[in-house]
Amino acid sequence: EDVSSTWHDGLEEDLQAHLQENDVVTTNEAGVDEEGYLEGASIEELAKAWAEAEAEYSTDMASMYQDYSETPELAPYEFSEESRTYMLNSTTTTDTKEVVSTTNNDRANPDLDLFGEGIRHFEAGEIHAAILSFESHLQNVDPDHAEAWRMLGKCHAENDEDRKAIACLERAVERDPYSTESLLALGVSYVNELDHRRALDNLKAWITHNPKFAGMDVSAGEIDSLYGSGEENEASIGEREELSEFNEVQRLLLRALDYDLGDEESATDVREALGVVYNVSHDYKAAVESFRAAIASRPNDYQLWNKLGATLANSSQSADALPAYHEALKLKPRYARAWLNMAISHSNLQNYDEAARCYLQTLSLNPNAGHCWSYLRIALTCSERWDLLPIAASRDIDAFKEHFDFVQY
Repeated sequence: EDVSSTWHDGLEEDLQAHLQENDVVTTNEAGVDEEGYLEGASIEELAKAWAEAEAEYSTDMASMYQDYSETPELAPYEFSEESRTYMLNSTTTTDTKEVVSTTNNDRANPDLDLFGEGIRHFEAGEIHAAILSFESHLQNVDPDHAEAWRMLGKCHAENDEDRKAIACLERAVERDPYSTESLLALGVSYVNELDHRRALDNLKAWITHNPKFAGMDVSAGEIDSLYGSGEENEASIGEREELSEFNEVQRLLLRALDYDLGDEESATDVREALGVVYNVSHDYKAAVESFRAAIASRPNDYQLWNKLGATLANSSQSADALPAYHEALKLKPRYARAWLNMAISHSNLQNYDEAARCYLQTLSLNPNAGHCWSYLRIALTCSERWDLLPIAASRDIDAFKEHFDFVQY
């Protein structure tokens, strides 16, 4: 019997059944083996690659839905070797690949604006160059620059690297405990990592440390839910202590919304925070309404559109999530996280070719997103693109250009 024509029999049915059982809509950075396979692999090796991809996928999903009761201590942030001397002898070039030697004079160079360079790269969607700029600034100019740590965390969050984002944002908050942008971003990243307790702690601090609400009564009181229901929250969270903290944060946010109605920008910030909190309790209907209200006031905020899309996808509305992701990408075409979220929604809808294209776009923007290769292999298997599995196994993104329409950076 010709094994090359039968090795994949039953794989699609098994995988689709697996996908139906695990309605996958969000991603986190999973600690899985990123070892690749050589191009020209045998049929047996390809079958093994598929099996390992499914195993990685299952591991990712299991960790995603695990309700963490404890979180390991924060690991040190590891700067890339490339960033150590990035642009130190060139204050005008924007060549992202220039690496030169460093001297003590470089550190004191008053014309060196690595932070400003990082901001310019970030706004242009050049996240890798922005990361190098912020890392070089923190190593060579000012290691205690809270805003640089915040922006570095924001870069990693946009690349779907929440653990790295958390490491940076924690350092930003250590240096500036009243940075409301850092506290809100930290709460979002902890939600993505399913560390709900730390997410709620930071969202509470976002209110109590916010000077705009300095005169607000923060004493305990009754909760008047704006959108959500207490029964849904209790059923979702379960843990009484965590439920109590959730209720406290929800109460503070609702009070802040009522307290500051005269300031539309602040009210929009509160609605965004409420959307994040309702995601913690899995009250997705309330979260969607919160994000939609925030978008009505801030329609050009690409992150709000992505949060809306992710929330719709989390509530098993992947088709409705796609327009929200499209809006996010219209505003910021190089937004890796939105491309990945869109790929996952297409996978949920069994649009596997489009999912593969979006995974490839994500990998083009963030070559370090190793878990995307696992998702790509699954999408190719489901669409029966057996000829492309050796390319995926070798992780040769250039070879995919003749098969899929995506922009290579």
